[in-house]
Amino acid sequence: MLNSFNKNAAFRFSVLFVFVFLFSGCGKKAPPVPPHHVPPPAVKNLRADIDGDRLKLFWTIPELKGNKKCPVLAKSAVYRSKTISGSDCKDCPVRFKKIADIPIQVESLKESKKYRAEYVETLEKGYRYVYKVILFSDYGIKSDDSDYIDFVY
Repeated sequence: MLNSFNKNAAFRFSVLFVFVFLFSGCGKKAPPVPPHHVPPPAVKNLRADIDGDRLKLFWTIPELKGNKKCPVLAKSAVYRSKTISGSDCKDCPVRFKKIADIPIQVESLKESKKYRAEYVETLEKGYRYVYKVILFSDYGIKSDDSDYIDFVY
């Protein structure tokens, strides 16, 4: 009888161990998350110059303040909204589409402490254009939106 009690207790302990092992965990199961990084600073000085039908956007890459958690900047992404002028809807959201990725040369940033980036395109008459720039780190972490450039051509 003592032998059957030991077998029964061992079986119960094994079932309990398997149950605890399989159903315990540290929380929500999800894909791995990269270590916490501070997002890149946003571009604060987006400017435009229109010469005839050519638009030139230019901005300065913000200086990283020496924080070790700040990521290495990899690229600037230019976004544009292009809608027919005269169809202004004050409550409609502005829908942006990425139109360019401009790599950031880290060597240029170290040499000059400031790096000016630019984007050039040809405009079409009769459209309302809205532009913004977002910086991306080498981990894909993005900055907040830059200032908007908004005009009708």
